[in-house]
Amino acid sequence: MRISIIGHSAAGKSTLARRISEKFHIPHLHIDKFWFETGGHRLPLGDTAAQEKARAHVLERTREFVQKDSWVSDGWYPRIQPVVVSRADQIIFLDVPLWRRISNHIWRTLSGKSHKEFTLWHEIRFIPQIIYRTYHRDGKMRQFMKENAEKVLVLKSFREVEQYLRNLE
Repeated sequence: MRISIIGHSAAGKSTLARRISEKFHIPHLHIDKFWFETGGHRLPLGDTAAQEKARAHVLERTREFVQKDSWVSDGWYPRIQPVVVSRADQIIFLDVPLWRRISNHIWRTLSGKSHKEFTLWHEIRFIPQIIYRTYHRDGKMRQFMKENAEKVLVLKSFREVEQYLRNLE
């Protein structure tokens, strides 16, 4: 079982991956973790050399991870995704509506379940980024799904995610 979970920010990718990992006792690749390891989330936008170094680290660590027999990954990194998908049996695209993802992010932030790498203020400031990233990345993501259509399963709501988990064996 090798599953890649993609989707826009706050769609529930990490939560679904964690639940699959726990249910089947398989490793979970949280691609953001590799980005955080490099400090990539703190790099200035104009520092392309440092960003490329961080991306190279993420790519290298991801290549190592996907050589395992079974795994579940979460994250949308267009430069990394081909490496993940080349080994994946299935791609799950969480196509959750923008309004639901924003409310999910706010709930996660206020309940203290946000990324440990970020402060409350950073999580609040991320809300406009959710909107921006949705419109900026959607075309690339949908093109990627077309190119890999034979592996893609689209889930459009948290209810569909729960149904998927119940049926997953």
